[in-house]
Parts: sequence; structure tokens; C-alpha cells
Amino acid sequence: MWYGGVSLMALASACAALMAFEWARMVESRVGPLLIAGAIAANLIFLADPRWALIALVGAAAFAAVIEYGLSQKSSALLGTLYTGGMPLALQALRAHPEAGFALAMGIMLMSWASDTSAYFVGRQFRGPLLAPNDSPNKTWSGAIGGATGSALTGAGFALIISGPILSWAIVGVAASIGAQFGDLFESQLKRQYGVKDTSGFLPGHGGVMDRLDGFGTATVIALVVVRLVPALPEHLIGG
Repeated sequence: MWYGGVSLMALASACAALMAFEWARMVESRVGPLLIAGAIAANLIFLADPRWALIALVGAAAFAAVIEYGLSQKSSALLGTLYTGGMPLALQALRAHPEAGFALAMGIMLMSWASDTSAYFVGRQFRGPLLAPNDSPNKTWSGAIGGATGSALTGAGFALIISGPILSWAIVGVAASIGAQFGDLFESQLKRQYGVKDTSGFLPGHGGVMDRLDGFGTATVIALVVVRLVPALPEHLIGG
């Protein structure tokens, strides 16, 4: 994350490969190698041409879906390729922003994980009504509010470090927390649908790579979309 470029490309490709493997394993896909190859290829191509990286990702997803169609009622190669290859690709694209790439990527990462940590401890302490009882019986509204608060405070602290606008970064923190919690709930729903607790055991005590990056990845995708839609936002956030 610090160096970006080739270093981040290698990390993104490795994460894409591991998540694609976890996805194929979770949904019992018969086109696992194709799904993994598509997720890796898109991230490897990014530095050469971001447009071709996106085309490669969508193309690989469509091709995998065509091959998979009708072979298994439980899997979705199309969604799997876009999901596992798209989140690392979005991180590379966000980090590649010419003026604010480092601040945006690092800020979203810190705020997403602050949200996850705050939600866990506040939820355990205060409990209360469940946030999504059908998908994740351990997540509560108190935890969701605690996660948003922790993320906002982290955003404000990050603003002090980079001399950015504190209120704006606090608002970004709340938005990042909402995005991260949505991503976490989405994967919880997927795992419940396919009857698995963890996507793998790659990270002992934490489950799989997808279990750790679901919220961060979703927040990154949302941040990238917002940055594309509001080009003046990055300069504002870094005090430009």
C-alpha cells in the first residue's frame, strides 16, 4: 500500500487468487481454475492499461459464467470473478490516483478496519437489537453505530496527520463504515447460503482472505465510484 505500483499489483494479484480459490471452494464451482486465472489476470494487467484490466475482468467473468452455466445450481462464476478480482482491482485504481491515491487508499483501509474493530467491541459490550438476524445473528445495531463512530474518529485522526479537513474525513469515515458493514453482511449472507462458516483457513483465527477483506474491499469499490463521479473530492480531502 505504501509503495503502490508493482508492489501493490503483486499483493492485489495474490489476494485475488486466494479469494477466487475460496469462492470456487465455497460454491463448489467446476471452473475454479478459470475463475482464479481471470481474477489474477485483471490485476496483473492494471499497470499496463486500466481499461484493458477492466475488460479482462468482465470478459473472464462472462466466459466463466458461460462455461459454468447449467453445471452447478449452487455457483455463480460471473459474480465470483467480478467479486474476487474486482475488489483488489478497485484498490489498485484508487491508489493510482495521481494526487490523492495514497491518502485515499490508506485512509479507507484504516477506517474500514477501525469500523470492524469498533463494531466488534461495542456490539459485545452493549448488545441490543440484531442488525440482520437472518444473515448474521452476531451483529447488532449498537455494534453498527459503534463501528461508524470508530471509523469517523479514525477519519478525523487521519485528517490531522495529512493536514486535511477534519469534518470531511469524519464524514468519509462514516461512509466507509457503512460500505464496509454492507460488504460484511453481503458475505455473511453468501456463507449462510452455501453453508460455510469461513471461506478457508488461510488466516488462522480469522478464516479466509475473503473473510478479512470483504468490508474493506466493498468500501474501496464505493470510494472509487465516488471519486470518479466527484473529481474535485480528492483534492479537497488532501487540503488542495
